Amino acid sequence: MRPGSQSLKVSMWLSEHAQTLGVETEVIDLNEARLPMYDASDDIGKHAVDILKSFDSSDGFVFVSPEWNGSMSHGLVNMLHFVDHEMAHKPVMLVAVSSGHGGHYPLMQMRIMNYKNNHFVVSPEALLVQDVKSIMNDHGPADGADGSVKKRADYALQILIQYSVALKSVRNSGIVNFQDFENGV
Repeated sequence: MRPGSQSLKVSMWLSEHAQTLGVETEVIDLNEARLPMYDASDDIGKHAVDILKSFDSSDGFVFVSPEWNGSMSHGLVNMLHFVDHEMAHKPVMLVAVSSGHGGHYPLMQMRIMNYKNNHFVVSPEALLVQDVKSIMNDHGPADGADGSVKKRADYALQILIQYSVALKSVRNSGIVNFQDFENGV
């Protein structure tokens, strides 16, 4: 949610790498989108409408959150309050970013957030980017921690792509029934 953030850097790296895997991508920068604080009113604002249209037409998602005071981004939480079923039965890859050796708590929080009523599917393959200032600064080969993170990112994105393909059959099956089962249990 800050201009030039390390989370945006990681998001751009993942987007560019996913494109090399043959996937069309879009990065939603919550610093630019500036969503209003969700209040359950009918006036959700232009940025929220645009994001929901993008979500509705997408087959999968990557959520990138910095660790703020041991928590995930409040902007990401706010954004998910606007979502109804635009993400239903679509996979989400989780990514936590930390300037130090943290990032575990945002991953845990993202694993349990909002998926129940929004019906999205959390991929078991997540990415933890620690010491982010020295990681994912280019697309060249790397060794050490940078290489390890890039390999994990590639693997997690490939799994996300396969989940995206597989879950299309669920969405197209005719079995999804939000009239009787709007909320998950």
